[in-house]
Amino acid sequence: MMTSETSPAPASYNDMLARFLVKYSLQLLFLGVVAIFSLALPSSYPTLLNAQTIAATNAVLAVLALAAIPALVTGQFDLSIGFQLALAQSLCAGLIIYQGLPPAVAVAITLSVCLALGLVNGLLVAWAGLNAFITTLATGIVIQGVAQWYTDGGSIFGVMPPAFLAFGRGQVAGVPLPLVYVLVLALLLWLLYRYTDWGRRCFAIGGNARAAHLMGMPVKGIVVQAFVLGSLLAALAGVLSASILGSANPNIGVNFLLPAFAAVFLGAAPVGPGRFNAWGTVVAVYALAAGIAGLQQMGAAFYVEQFFSGGALLIAIAAARWMALRRVRSLAR
Repeated sequence: MMTSETSPAPASYNDMLARFLVKYSLQLLFLGVVAIFSLALPSSYPTLLNAQTIAATNAVLAVLALAAIPALVTGQFDLSIGFQLALAQSLCAGLIIYQGLPPAVAVAITLSVCLALGLVNGLLVAWAGLNAFITTLATGIVIQGVAQWYTDGGSIFGVMPPAFLAFGRGQVAGVPLPLVYVLVLALLLWLLYRYTDWGRRCFAIGGNARAAHLMGMPVKGIVVQAFVLGSLLAALAGVLSASILGSANPNIGVNFLLPAFAAVFLGAAPVGPGRFNAWGTVVAVYALAAGIAGLQQMGAAFYVEQFFSGGALLIAIAAARWMALRRVRSLAR
């Protein structure tokens, strides 16, 4: 029987408060940003139009951030997703505008191409044993070259079917459709990793691939599948971008890549190292977007966006680390 001398001391109020603040830091950041800018810009910021604009314009980034999760969960990096987004956007728009294909056919071809690219990445990393970071950077550069070759290095403009444009510009009960897609994809990804054996195996592989192999898990096959899933989501981000803009630019990949990874790591920080998750990622994307939108409305210089995103990520990581140290010290008492 555990005596009073060996039983753990009850958590103090300060400990419970600290845990609460770290656990819900993203939500508090989001609410705090909205409250601050609503008070500072009462005529423009706390409006339905502003909320709809933030929701729609950041949906592509949110989907791309979700695309980074599958590889990260298995302990790998996929730096090609930003370039796959650019290729998917260019290919989808080009097939519709230049080749005159129906949108459904263009989307199917685009998704198939990116799925093949994800398969190649997965095979190079899992079966050939190449370093994921360098490999996907290399394939990403090749993919960018393919996109530039396809578009002749320029943007794609032209007439697109209204139904395809409505896919990215429509609304449901005042909610922009792009936000609906983000929430649906986040829900599916959350269910996949929380309630399926495949998702639990992915986390096990990310935690210790050798131990997972010794337990009989098909590590290589699951890693390949993770890269394919990430490529599928990156392709969907590209298709959505083409539908929203009605055009394409083969050079946009790098612009989305770093913010996407920043959001993923920010979303995981309150939970713990390696605990990448869909909902945290989406909240992180829109918390940063809400702050950046407020700064832009106040006339801040364009480079302030980088300071805000990087600073928020550093603060979140530092807070999570501080909380982990406090937990270790409390257990050591």
